[in-house]
Amino acid sequence: MPYFKVMMSGRGIDLSSEGVAIIGFFATRLVRAPDLAAAEQQAKAEILSEWRPGGSYALANRGGVPAVTVEEAFPVGFVVGIFGRRPSGYTFYSHED
Repeated sequence: MPYFKVMMSGRGIDLSSEGVAIIGFFATRLVRAPDLAAAEQQAKAEILSEWRPGGSYALANRGGVPAVTVEEAFPVGFVVGIFGRRPSGYTFYSHED
């Protein structure tokens, strides 16, 4: 089964960090899936699980569950899939440009 790197954005959240209102994020995930469509679904599900009730961001988020959009997704090689760095975390932003 091939590996895919999926880059996503999310908006509709409401976090506060040092007095700054955070409204969205960017995130990348490396997933193993049978095809590109399945990889996108799996990556979105991983992100959303952290924002739904019981997830690590659920209590801090005063907004809703984010609307997640796949910005780019592409296959990566076997070596990258097995030995590559596993992207995690988020890059947050505070306002729409």
